[in-house]
Order: sequence, then C-alpha cells, then structure tokens
Amino acid sequence: MASADEIIVNGQVITLPTLEVVKAVPIMAAGTNIDWLVHLYYARRDFIRCRFIIDRELYRSLNPEYLYYVKGLIDREEGNSIEALRNLQKALDLNSKNIETYKEIGKTLFIMGRFNQALSIFREAEELSPRQDHEICHFIGELLHRSAAACNQFALARQEEAEAKVYFERAVQSGKKLESFQRLGEILRKEKDYSKAIEVLENCLLLSPENIEVLTEIGVLYLKINETQKAFDRLSEVINLDRKCSKGLLAYGAILQSRNDIDGALGKYQEIAATEPDIPELWNNIGLCFFKKKQQKIIAAISSLRKSIWLSPLNYNALYNLSLIYITAQQYASAFHTLAAAINLRKDSAECYMLLGICLRKLEDGDNAFKAFQRSNEIQLQQQKNAGRNPLVHLNYALFCYESGRIALATEQFTRFVSSSKDLLLPTEYKFQATKLKSLLKISTSNMVTSTPPNGDAASDVNWQPTEGGNNGHSNVQSESSIDDIYGIYGVKRQAAGDRKVLSDTKEKALVTAAAAAAAAALTNNASTAATIPTEMPLEVNAVVNA
Repeated sequence: MASADEIIVNGQVITLPTLEVVKAVPIMAAGTNIDWLVHLYYARRDFIRCRFIIDRELYRSLNPEYLYYVKGLIDREEGNSIEALRNLQKALDLNSKNIETYKEIGKTLFIMGRFNQALSIFREAEELSPRQDHEICHFIGELLHRSAAACNQFALARQEEAEAKVYFERAVQSGKKLESFQRLGEILRKEKDYSKAIEVLENCLLLSPENIEVLTEIGVLYLKINETQKAFDRLSEVINLDRKCSKGLLAYGAILQSRNDIDGALGKYQEIAATEPDIPELWNNIGLCFFKKKQQKIIAAISSLRKSIWLSPLNYNALYNLSLIYITAQQYASAFHTLAAAINLRKDSAECYMLLGICLRKLEDGDNAFKAFQRSNEIQLQQQKNAGRNPLVHLNYALFCYESGRIALATEQFTRFVSSSKDLLLPTEYKFQATKLKSLLKISTSNMVTSTPPNGDAASDVNWQPTEGGNNGHSNVQSESSIDDIYGIYGVKRQAAGDRKVLSDTKEKALVTAAAAAAAAALTNNASTAATIPTEMPLEVNAVVNA
C-alpha cells in the first residue's frame, strides 16, 4: 500500500517530490564573512535559519558586530526587548560610531517606554551623524512631542512643542516618512495654522494617495478654513474608498447638514450608528438635525443631545446646543443649569454668557441677567482683538439695556454692533431688530457715536433714565404701537424706560420663534468644524466633527 507521498505507476511505487526544496545551511570556512547570508535570511524573515547561522558563527567570526546587531533585531521582533537591548549594546561596544546601531537602540528603548533614555540615544546619534538623518529627526520630534503632552509646566511644554515642530520639519525635508508628515500636520493644526497643515498633508498624499486617515484629516481642515467644496470632494474620496469610515462619514454628514440637507445628513449618521453608536459627536449632530427640521422635533433633539452628554459629560458643544434647545422649548430653568455646566468648561465663551442672560431675563432675574450680558460683552471685546467676533452679543445686550432703561448703554452697544458688523452680510432678523432699535434710540445714521449718561460713565448707567426731550437725543415718550412691536433677537418683548403698562401676549409665538432662530446663530463661534462662510452669519446651528 503506497503512502500519501507515493503513487503507483506501471506497478512501481514512485515517491512524489515536495514543492518546497529545502537546502541545508552552507558550511563555510572559519573567518569567512557571511554577513550577506545573515542579511538574506533576515530580509526573508527566516529567523530560525538566521539565528542558527548567528549562533554557529558568532564566536568564529573575526568581527561579530553585525551578527550581534541582527540578533538584537530578531529578539526585538520576537518581543524580547531586554535581550535585544543587550545584543545591540554588544554591537555598539564593538563599533561605537555606527549610527544604525544607535538608532536601533533608541527604537528599542522607545518600544519599552523608556522615552528619556531613547531621547538621549537619538541625540547622541544626531551628533555623530555626518548628515541630517530623517529617522533620527522623526524620533527626536516624536519624543519631544510626547514629552510636551505630558509636561505640567506650560512654558516648558511650549518650548518642547516648538522644538518638536523643528525636528519634524527637518524629517520631512530629509526623508519621505509618512508619520513625519502626519505629526507635523497635527502640530500645525494645534497651532491653528490650517493652511500650512493642509499643504503638508497634501504632500503626504504623494507618498500614499489612498490613505484614508490623511484624506479625512484634509477634509476636516478644509472645513476649518471654510473651504466647504474642497472638503466635500476630499470626504467623497474617503467614502468611495471606505464606506465604513466613521470620521469621514461624520464630516460628510456635517457638510450636508450645513447645506440644510437634513435627510441626507441623517442617512450618513445612520450608517455610523449601525457600526459605532457610541460617538458623542454623532448624537450631537443627530440632535441638531432634529432641531433644524421644518417641523422641529424638540423631544427627539433633547434626547439625542442628552445621550451625547451621557457618552461625554465634558462635551462643551453638546451642553451648549442642549441649552439652546431648552430655550427654544421655554424650559429656562433646565437651560440655566446646562449653561452653568457649559460655562464651567469654557469660561471665555461670550455666547454662553449671552444665553445665560436670556435665561435669567426669562426667569425675571434682571440684575443677574445684566451681569451676564455685561460679562459676555467684556469677553467679546477681548476676543475681537485675537479671534473672531459675533455682533449678536452686542445687539442682544443693547436690546436688554433698552428694555431695562439703560438707554446710554444701549446706544453704546448698538454702536459696537454696527462697527463689528460692517463687513459682514447679516441675516434679515439681525437687520430687522437693529433697525427697530435704532429708531427707538433716535440714532442718526451719519453720526454713530457712543452715548453716555450725564455723569459720563456709560458702564454705570444702571438707574439713569432719560427725561422727555432730554440729553443725548433720547426720549422716553414712544408710541404704544412702536413699543409693542419691538422684539429682541432672543424673543423678549421690549418696553420703554418708565413705562409700566403691561403689554399683551398676542405675539408670544413669534417671540419664541425669534428666540430659536437667533440664539442658534450664537453656535457659529462654538462649532469645532463645519464653520460658516466669513461673509455670512446664518441663523441655523452647525454640526461638529469628531476631530
């Protein structure tokens, strides 16, 4: 009976040849350089034969440096980092000027988590290297970047971050390492130099044209500089390459949401929820989609945003959006508590304090509402010097001041609103309320100056009220129809100073609608991505991207 490796042909048993022809390791004379053979087996990842040759020739070789070097690499590949470090150190003792050995020791220390020692080794290699080595620069930059992230001292962290950026730039200039481009882009994004980050990542695509992670990052960065169409194109490539890329789908849905394609955005979010349902930004955007529908689904929006906060309790955007929807639903006490949590996370948000003033005004706490508006104004004035601007803060403050009798302060805030919105294309609601407030304040279009109370201190204009036909061109005599027709952006009915007549509630629904639309515009400065066009300030809220 023939075995499995034998067949019977014409009554004879023939053994079948094996497909793999295994040759024995050649035996060479002592002193022969077999580094080439060791390298050949290591390149083929035939570690068994490679280790056999090393163990046989290690003490016969005249120069075992390369043998120790390869043995250390094999040990590291097999997960024995300590033994790898010992063998690499033996190779370094035999030749202390070999840059490659320094680099492999540094990599081994990096894998072991001994980052300070790895940084020292790479700096020694940098001093010995006759030219700029991209691997050395990359690892020094990586180690400095990690050290800066873990450093508790702000000044030292900034210094290490700047040094890491320099080394990554050198790595990009001297070599083509994908990770160097990505790390440099990450640092530039952190510095908010989005255009430069996009340029770096576009060059990275030359190395890997179908890298989904890089394409997604470029799409998100294009959103940050308001290049929506370019972002849309890049994210379309991501979806074509990988239909299950959650970050790409989230950013793509955010663009559709910003274009008011709510159903299309919800379709993309549904695809994400089927595979990765525990993404806080996903439920934040779903909640905003329900809020932006023609027939607002307030309960569904609140439920989605509460789930987003449950997944990430320190999610500022979700807290802000939830408070905004609470205001729309006239749940001012809930909005107050949500805004308090949001302000604890970001104390420099002018829009949060503005909405807090709205809630306090609705809760009939005029003194604290004034303090909240005053704080929002201070923060806004500080941000205008460095970052963006939101004229809505000044307009809401002016409307509240007019209602509470602070006419001079209302005039001052209205002047700031006009000056801060000169080169912006304002929505109709903004213009409508600003025009009505200007008519009540009797402000001349050709002479926009800041008015002050008789004592000359506009900030102290709390109890001062203008007399009929008095100073500053203001008068407390207004027709009832004009008073009753003044509505704030946030939906508070305006009343002239000194007029105690109770106004009718016939326009309550209109007030609530104005509150929903205009307060939503404040979210523009808080959305982490999918920002609006610089020349336009829409009344709709924007989605955020997990970035």
